[in-house]
Amino acid sequence: MTLKQLEAFFWAGTCASFAVAAERLHLSVSSLSKRIAELETSLGAALFDRQHYRAALTPAGMALLPRARALLDEAEDLRGLLRQDTGVCGRLRLGVGELASQTWLPKLMALAAERHPQLVLEPVVDTGEQMELRLESGEFDCAVAAGCSARAGVLSYPMGRADFVWVAAPHLPRLAVQDALSRWPLVTLPQGAGTHHMLEDWLLSHGYVVHRRLTCNTWGAVAGLLAEGIGIGFLPQGWATPLLARGGVLAREDWPALSSLRYALRVRQGDERAVLTALRALLAQTVDFAEPIRFLALPGPWPAGEAGQRQDGFCP
Repeated sequence: MTLKQLEAFFWAGTCASFAVAAERLHLSVSSLSKRIAELETSLGAALFDRQHYRAALTPAGMALLPRARALLDEAEDLRGLLRQDTGVCGRLRLGVGELASQTWLPKLMALAAERHPQLVLEPVVDTGEQMELRLESGEFDCAVAAGCSARAGVLSYPMGRADFVWVAAPHLPRLAVQDALSRWPLVTLPQGAGTHHMLEDWLLSHGYVVHRRLTCNTWGAVAGLLAEGIGIGFLPQGWATPLLARGGVLAREDWPALSSLRYALRVRQGDERAVLTALRALLAQTVDFAEPIRFLALPGPWPAGEAGQRQDGFCP
């Protein structure tokens, strides 16, 4: 029995498939299966029932799983005793949304490299719905997404909030909310985004009706369309602040404000690895969704010939 065999068994037993487990360990599926088979031979017991489409843990495998986790944790503690630094080590795949990737993620990566040189963070940008599914399947170790998870097997830890600003291109006439929603499309993220329910609650609470919607799956696309006057909509504070400063868009402060969107770190229930505890501490120091988008905050006027140059009040 070896630690590599136990590691292969543990991930195969906690991920949705051998393929996902193999990817997590940077192995081929055949190499992963070989390690598990060697472990089964050394123990004299089958750990997976392979008679069906998806391999499932046998009673012996279910009994071994928590013991394997404990042995792997103990091995990590022993490595820590011999390291010169006090940081944790390992590899974590972290799911984040687009807004996080453009605001606080770079600071998180820099702080992690400083505090825990042996920790390898692998951020993956995805939507909230997909992050939840990938967390459950074992593709992700954790994810920072809007709201708290409703799934029984996922724990949520509050981790920051994002505020939003209604904006429009400078050349568009300033209309009341319903008049604007009737004249121009509402430019926003698609239904799977964390802002969807927040927007729907806002519309319902104020009795507003949207006549046309234009959805894009990135804030960059939404910001570009709003600055060009294709429609009206809202931006995260991190996007809005530099665009407002440069005159790319104007704030609609006369419109009712949107609610803040609260975020949470989501982890699988029972995953109590020290590396995740260390990550929570790093996130608590770096998560700031109001951090201005860096490339937008660079000095210089709004490019000539773009938003702000038209005076005709575009109306598709």
